[in-house]
Amino acid sequence: MDGRVFENYKKWLQEQEMPKGKRNSLLAALDLFARYGYDGTSTAQVAEAAGVSQATIFKYFKTKQDLLKAIIKPVLENFFPVYRDDLLAELAQYNSLEKLVHFLVQNRYRFMVENGDAAMILLTEVLTNEEVRQLFIATISDPEHSLVQGLNRALRQTGEVRTELDAAATVRTIIGQLAVYFLQQRFAHNGNEADDLKLIEGQIVRALRK
Repeated sequence: MDGRVFENYKKWLQEQEMPKGKRNSLLAALDLFARYGYDGTSTAQVAEAAGVSQATIFKYFKTKQDLLKAIIKPVLENFFPVYRDDLLAELAQYNSLEKLVHFLVQNRYRFMVENGDAAMILLTEVLTNEEVRQLFIATISDPEHSLVQGLNRALRQTGEVRTELDAAATVRTIIGQLAVYFLQQRFAHNGNEADDLKLIEGQIVRALRK
């Protein structure tokens, strides 16, 4: 699969050049892992939903864990996109911490909603799967990762961020708030989303501001 940024995982996956059995396996696993959890889904169930044999799944993915990572990696890489020059340019336009946080919360929350199943799998597995957790930590800690570093630079340019917070800490502060809210909405659609996101923005600003 190529590294182009996607806005919708399923649509993006349909555009990738790969065997039909592999694509169907990924789509079926995406649906089942989101509904029943990784541990609650067997490769036999994935094969049945995909209309392929288990042998076909293991032809493309050596293990069930490899199948999970094949779903998560593109989502993680695009949630923290390497190639989003347009997003980095957008960040540079904000000279106020409140305006920058507002943009980030709205932009990345929409990404999570648009890719609900994939985001659900990523967030739940980060909490329970050590390999996925390490993959997540490596992504947000990578000094070569342009968005994490670009975000940190943009935040610092406002002159309002606490000096003791490093790039990874600032990203965790923002993503942590969004992740908890996304999971809450996934299980129980309570409250007014616009008001809730405004409240989250305020909480993030207070956590980051000197």
